[in-house]
Amino acid sequence: MLRHSSTPAHVVARDLSVDYVTEEGEREAIPGTLRYDPADPFAVELILRPGEEAITWIFARALLAEGIEVPAGTGDVRIRPTRSKGQTVITVSLSSPSGHADLELAKSKVTAFLADCHGQVPAGRESNGIDWNNELHMLLRTRNT
Repeated sequence: MLRHSSTPAHVVARDLSVDYVTEEGEREAIPGTLRYDPADPFAVELILRPGEEAITWIFARALLAEGIEVPAGTGDVRIRPTRSKGQTVITVSLSSPSGHADLELAKSKVTAFLADCHGQVPAGRESNGIDWNNELHMLLRTRNT
């Protein structure tokens, strides 16, 4: 994980209800949180709490930003705008060896979250505050241990 050295310490977190769409098309509401830490400027977290243990997916902030407008992603995380119950939602499709899940998030909440993230670290400037010499030193140190 690349660390942004000169970012403010303001973590952006937005709680939201996430609809898990079952294979039968039924929806189950799950508490969730979108989280962004400017110290890791390229990533966002989607934290799901379907029970006592939280499940966290980490993926690119740029993927989320692209996915609110057009279908995005080719791997384990795919994001696209869709319509549900007459409203535009963001569908996040997650795949892993243990299964697949389609989740729907309110577009207004995701858009507001991204605006807050971009207020902390503007799009395209994620790497500006990274100390590349330090990152290389840490990489080489890790490789030699």
